[in-house]
Amino acid sequence: MSAAGVASTKHDVPVPERIVAAAALLISSQGLRATSVDDIASAAECGRATVYRYFPGGRSELLDVTLGRGVDRIFASCTRITDHAETLAEAVAGTINIAVLELSNDAVVQQLLVDEPDTIATLISPVRIEPLFERASEWGIEHFSRFVEPAIAAHIGEWCARVVTDHLRSPAPVIDITQSDIARTLVDTFLIPTLIPGSAAEHSITIRRH
Repeated sequence: MSAAGVASTKHDVPVPERIVAAAALLISSQGLRATSVDDIASAAECGRATVYRYFPGGRSELLDVTLGRGVDRIFASCTRITDHAETLAEAVAGTINIAVLELSNDAVVQQLLVDEPDTIATLISPVRIEPLFERASEWGIEHFSRFVEPAIAAHIGEWCARVVTDHLRSPAPVIDITQSDIARTLVDTFLIPTLIPGSAAEHSITIRRH
């Protein structure tokens, strides 16, 4: 394809999409602090004012959008794993395993973890992370309720999100759930026993039987 053809193809992409793509590329290669709105506008081949017209919050809003799309991809990947699992343990282990693997392949997240861990710490602070836990609870109801009652499915969904974010907080996690067998051991050891009546005094949960 000619240079003119490449340019034409690029400009077929809606401006907001070009801006988000440019922000993601720059942040993943040089970090958030080193990326200015002018840099993003230049990479997206638009003006600075255009960036602010679509994203009034500038860099921080674009980071939120970029990371939000990453979260959407993670939930989609988890859904594909969970919905094909034959047991609850398999579904939960697969969910946390694929989530951390997706995070390890997210260029923006990895760049921030290396060069700007304080940004990650802010993003997963208790106030900022709560909406994610709420979404995970709702997702759990949708995808784990074929194994357990909805209230418990919600608890499991949030548990998965907390395990994944705890993994993200630690640069050298004690339990490396990027390995599927370790993820399964974690689930079998710390989650499943709490869901079986009589296995823990503080829990009285009935697992669905089909």
